[in-house]
Amino acid sequence: MPKVLIVGDANVDILVHYPTVIREQPKEVHFENPNLQGGGTAANTATALARLNIPTAFIGTVGADSYGRYVQEDFQKSGIDTTGLIVDPTLNTVGVFAFIDNQGERYLWGWPREKRSFKVLDPVKVNHDQVLQADWVHSSGMTLTYDTSARSTIIALFKLAYEHNIPTSFDLNLRVDNGKLDPNYEQAVKEILKYTTYVLGSGEEEYVYLGDSRDWLANARSLVTNYRTVIVRNGSQGSMALTPDNQVSVPAFKVTVEDTVGAGDVYNAGLIKALLNQQGLHEALKLGNAVSGYTVTKQGSRACPTQAQLEDFLADNVLAES
Repeated sequence: MPKVLIVGDANVDILVHYPTVIREQPKEVHFENPNLQGGGTAANTATALARLNIPTAFIGTVGADSYGRYVQEDFQKSGIDTTGLIVDPTLNTVGVFAFIDNQGERYLWGWPREKRSFKVLDPVKVNHDQVLQADWVHSSGMTLTYDTSARSTIIALFKLAYEHNIPTSFDLNLRVDNGKLDPNYEQAVKEILKYTTYVLGSGEEEYVYLGDSRDWLANARSLVTNYRTVIVRNGSQGSMALTPDNQVSVPAFKVTVEDTVGAGDVYNAGLIKALLNQQGLHEALKLGNAVSGYTVTKQGSRACPTQAQLEDFLADNVLAES
């Protein structure tokens, strides 16, 4: 069975729902208990793949703290190979507070703000044979945000995979500051795209910043090459794939959204699974939409489906335009 290597960030998510006013007079407010889950843009994809019965390994760094131990235990329960997970006692594993409003949208804040483990990936401690033994390599732009060892090491690992004809996928996860990308950060993203087979991102929220046009679709198309396919995730509008000679679109599934934490991360898992199994782009987009659609009906990214749950979802739900 194919094996996917995920490289990038792992942390914990603390899900905090906004309080709900039950009545004004006398005042009655409902508070949900915070919920601690595994998190991280790359780790979410790894967990979703493992639940879909895809053998998955993870390379990244956590601290030797309670959050770091939680990450390790969470990976092990999911059956993820953690031999490449580096534990550094000098660093802090980040806890991301996900404040969720009544519409299911989330607002994120990470803590602590210093010595954060996801920024560090010592190339000397990375087993490069894990890349060469993989059938697919995936990462996220979160770990490229800062000019640190994580950025340079992940780019080097993607280059290694590219040179050995191993498919790669890169989820943009762009960090935009006041409507602009930091020039050095933008350059790092463009560098890793040289070695990327499938680039994934959100239309109006991400591709609009990667190109010379104000039209996000034109920018997305400008990233397409003979070896690179561009995947556009558009939430409730579904997703599309752009190739040099084709554009494939698949609508989303009709679901009631609970929250959208990690929706794009788990989408990646459905798409990767389909492509690993030699299914076409249409089926890959549909499977990505399905994994994401299932997950957003529940709380948190770790509500992603098992293979059996995904099959039930596909049997019981229809596409929005069907």
